[in-house]
Amino acid sequence: MIFGFFALAIAAAFFASSLILLNYGRHLGLRFLQQKKDAANMAGLATVEGAVFALIGLLLAFTISGALQRFDERRQLVLQEANVASTAHDRLGLFEGDIGRDLQTKLKDYVEARIGLYRMPHDFSLWRRSELFSPEQQDKIVDLKNKLWNATAAVCPQASFRPACPQALPALTSLFEVARLRLGASEKHPPQIVYVMLFGLGLGGSLLAGFGMAAATARSWMHMLIFAATLTVTLYTVTDMEYPRLGLIRIEHFDHFLVDAHQQMQPQDGMGTIGSAR
Repeated sequence: MIFGFFALAIAAAFFASSLILLNYGRHLGLRFLQQKKDAANMAGLATVEGAVFALIGLLLAFTISGALQRFDERRQLVLQEANVASTAHDRLGLFEGDIGRDLQTKLKDYVEARIGLYRMPHDFSLWRRSELFSPEQQDKIVDLKNKLWNATAAVCPQASFRPACPQALPALTSLFEVARLRLGASEKHPPQIVYVMLFGLGLGGSLLAGFGMAAATARSWMHMLIFAATLTVTLYTVTDMEYPRLGLIRIEHFDHFLVDAHQQMQPQDGMGTIGSAR
């Protein structure tokens, strides 16, 4: 909720500021023309305007490209966690009897807690510029993770279970690593200075665009509104894409891969899972 209000407030402030600067820039341009008495005197200023607009376009292109890459990385990590969870479940099935079924049940509880973490409502920290997940659920996940690992490691010294351990333990390690990668990806964003530059250059471009519009015979509100709205929507989209579980652009539909993996986790007996584990 905080993120939605914050993003909309920034977008509204930028849109209003852009319109004001467009109008003020036109006012400055008209005064410049009155002093010079010739619109040809503004022709040389196009070089400066072109350089500023080119810089804005370049910065937007790199920022959007990075945001798309991070967005795709977060989706890929969801799919990766689902695959690793399925593999870990199959590998734990190599432990025969009740021990294998108990380990698989612990894994299923862990995966269910992981699903619940991202399904729970969470908010946004303005200070840290990151998502705030439920600390209680995170503690629960850590507890389930420790129980699963300790239970698996405890049976490895037994001679009958030693062949399964070299396959089960690396699978669990990979599962826990992906969980950390997903948490890290949720906090991976561009430096704050990039947003400041985008905001500042956008407003500076609005001022220059308004100055250039002074050569027109009349004010065109349509052009001013479209210019301000285009910049505002672009900046909002970039920001929204950086937080795909809080804004309008979402990745929740990718969570079904992990949900499907959880639903397919059925206790299996002993060596029957060797083929699937491979």
